[in-house]
Amino acid sequence: MCHERIDIDRRVDGRAALWVLPILLSCAIGIAGAATVVPEDAAAFDLKEISTFDVPDAEKSSFLFGVLVACETEPDAKAVRYPALQSDKPLYGSFHVGASDMELDAGYHYRFAMDESAGAGRGYDRMYIDMNCNGDLTDDGVCSPMKDVPAKALFEFGSDATQVCFETIRLQIVPGEDPSQGLEVMPRLLVLGDRRYAVLTTMKARTGEIRIGENKFTAVLGHSGAIPGRFDHPETGLFLFAANGPSDRSLASWYGGDRLMAMHRVGDTYYRLAATPSGDKLFVWPCRGPFGTLELKAGQRKVQNVSFSGTLGSKDMAISLTDGLGGQDLPPSKSFRLPVGDYTPLLMSVSYDALSCLILRNRHADGLVGGRARQGPAIYAVQIREDKPFVLDFSGQPQVVFASPARGHRVKPGSDLEVKAVLTDPSLDVMFRRIGRDDSFNPRVVIKRSNGEIVAEGVMPFG
Repeated sequence: MCHERIDIDRRVDGRAALWVLPILLSCAIGIAGAATVVPEDAAAFDLKEISTFDVPDAEKSSFLFGVLVACETEPDAKAVRYPALQSDKPLYGSFHVGASDMELDAGYHYRFAMDESAGAGRGYDRMYIDMNCNGDLTDDGVCSPMKDVPAKALFEFGSDATQVCFETIRLQIVPGEDPSQGLEVMPRLLVLGDRRYAVLTTMKARTGEIRIGENKFTAVLGHSGAIPGRFDHPETGLFLFAANGPSDRSLASWYGGDRLMAMHRVGDTYYRLAATPSGDKLFVWPCRGPFGTLELKAGQRKVQNVSFSGTLGSKDMAISLTDGLGGQDLPPSKSFRLPVGDYTPLLMSVSYDALSCLILRNRHADGLVGGRARQGPAIYAVQIREDKPFVLDFSGQPQVVFASPARGHRVKPGSDLEVKAVLTDPSLDVMFRRIGRDDSFNPRVVIKRSNGEIVAEGVMPFG
């Protein structure tokens, strides 16, 4: 992570459009981790294989969105060769699988191209995927549209959406794996208005009855919102439903609670879960400590009441401060008891009297939207220890990071310039969103040329 202060000045030409970068809370929470070590006395439960299309409707869309990427109109500069394409508007992109979205240098990047074999405007009916990852998309064959697509395999976006489901393929997602035995996935083109996306959906999931404490649940394990690895990867999707009850919603709806890495609380006891690589078994065991304390304090601020809630994450675990299974939730507080370890805030709400703020893990870098992962490993600054409370007072020096425009970026006179900014605390590796009391805090921004001339000014919606 670059700890140098980010200067606010950017030389710009043309008009400036002011807006703050929207933050999407995707299913993939972006924590790197290896498979969890399972203690010998952990309870083991059998899971059976089901079609991804048979996942309960309440969460099926999460599994259909295995991996989603926006299609590009320009080829990947790192690709060695593309086949001869018939469309004058081919689509390009790359699927990242086998690692978290915060580990861009790990896993596999499968480049693809989609073509209209009958010519432009006749429909995309060919998909080329670099399945051997050699950069050459001409030696891997071609995917054709699937015949007799099951109705349950389709997204429910209405008649305005176009979906092309291609024949399934197998992709290697872990090192040393025989590519022919890789994970079976279905590529898909999804068109929503003028936006085009490519999607990878895994074909199988796992389900079974499990027990956490004295409570029974129906568990559904699979790849939802990401394909980080085999079923034992901490970021594999795991949804819990009431056993023999309605499956209209999952029970752990907190941010990160839908992952295998989630630590669930029942009463005063926290439980951890893990799975086998094939997903045929799920393991559950209580966390036996040690524990420490996380506190929120006012620092130098003149306030009377402080409280916080939300989710923290470590390298292989996510934990909610307040949410418990079976309706055993806790109210926001100024302190919480947590297992000893190094954490980072994933999604946290903080209140100082009437002032509130939403805090998320930073995902952006100077000049690069979503580029934080390229700056180095994550910072786990919240260090919970048994002998001394860790105090959050947000006394670190904040920084404004311009995810766009990139440093040195130039625009033509008369064209638009989008300014995407985020307020961060680099010492905690977090970004702030929705600061305010009754109304959101919206700072006034002025963009100037180097000679002092004002190019544009106005209110930039915060968050």
